Amino acid sequence: MVMRCLLLLGLLAVAGAVRAADGTHPFPRLGSYERFVAIDNACGWPIVTQQPDGTLTCLIWPHPLHGYTEGAVECWVSRDGGRFWSKAGVPVPWTPTRNRMNVAAGLRADGGYVALVSGWDKRLPEGWRPEAGSGAPPQNYFKDANTLSPVPALSLDQGRSWKQFPEFDARQPSGQGIIPFGRIAPLPDGTIGVMLYRDEVGFFTSSDGGATWARRGQLSEGRRYNETTWIRLDNGELFAASRAYGASNGGQHAGVAGDFQHLDGFRSKDGGRTWTCEGALTLPMQHPADLTRLPDGRILLSYGVRNQGDWGIQVRFGDPTATVWSAPLRLVDLEGSTDRPDADRPGRDGGYPSTVVLADGTLVTAYYSRGVPAHQRYHVGVVRWTLPVEVKKANLP
Repeated sequence: MVMRCLLLLGLLAVAGAVRAADGTHPFPRLGSYERFVAIDNACGWPIVTQQPDGTLTCLIWPHPLHGYTEGAVECWVSRDGGRFWSKAGVPVPWTPTRNRMNVAAGLRADGGYVALVSGWDKRLPEGWRPEAGSGAPPQNYFKDANTLSPVPALSLDQGRSWKQFPEFDARQPSGQGIIPFGRIAPLPDGTIGVMLYRDEVGFFTSSDGGATWARRGQLSEGRRYNETTWIRLDNGELFAASRAYGASNGGQHAGVAGDFQHLDGFRSKDGGRTWTCEGALTLPMQHPADLTRLPDGRILLSYGVRNQGDWGIQVRFGDPTATVWSAPLRLVDLEGSTDRPDADRPGRDGGYPSTVVLADGTLVTAYYSRGVPAHQRYHVGVVRWTLPVEVKKANLP
């Protein structure tokens, strides 16, 4: 499997590095493109959901810090296709010394808006900021903290008001709570599904509309993978893109040849009970992902790029079975993704795209960035774009 992953990454490197003789990139040009600073002064980690009437909702972490203070995820709403946003509500309020920052979200079959929100204890007071000009976080700010188990929440009014259900205990072997990520979506058997991770990556389902959850299957065991998103394909199979731990963030396999942070694809043919790894989807330091079905059934993979000297958002186009993929296409240049570009060692942070398709075919992708030269603050950015002509003609992948 390691050799297969290395071969796939080598092919991706060739596909991503080739340039035309005139120095331009040979990738197809987007049909249309609009870019906005949508929600300012927020670290973000956005998850966009399209409501039944076309309204867009987005769950975000609203503070310009990487989760080491008290606080809670907020729901923001756009009624004009992603150009303007306003705050609507809070799925799970925070309590003193704790935050609620890790989230998965999506719709039930009946349109109910479901969220799972976990977080951390031993947080600094809300409103805490590092000393002016330092940009440095407190040392080891997660070292002694505990992961809180997720709290389910339901909104029937597009994120304005929420009903919380009892925290569900999916305690991990380490004694820590489990962390939700990505999409919540319906399955053919009437349940809804979600991915959660910590000491393992598990696929969980709810048969009562999101109030209670139980593990149906395990994508991986051990701390080899973490943030994982999934989608149901038109053929009934489930496909997932999972972020692999690497040497730089403490993966237990750190140092093994081919083990670096990237995305691997996984497939389930039995409704999420068992999963098989199909190899690498991205190069090193390109993660995490979102998966979106395009109107013709093909699959869009959007993901963050965190390579030295190259920060941005890229996409790949997969066939309806998620087995054949196009070369990467650059969607957003984050220009270093820092709020202090002139510092000797600028702090960098950004990525985590989330994409939906509007009724008219426009794609809306939200992401976050620590800053770009023209806007040197944390923010949630949004791009509205349409597919390249080559993709519309089904020449890709």
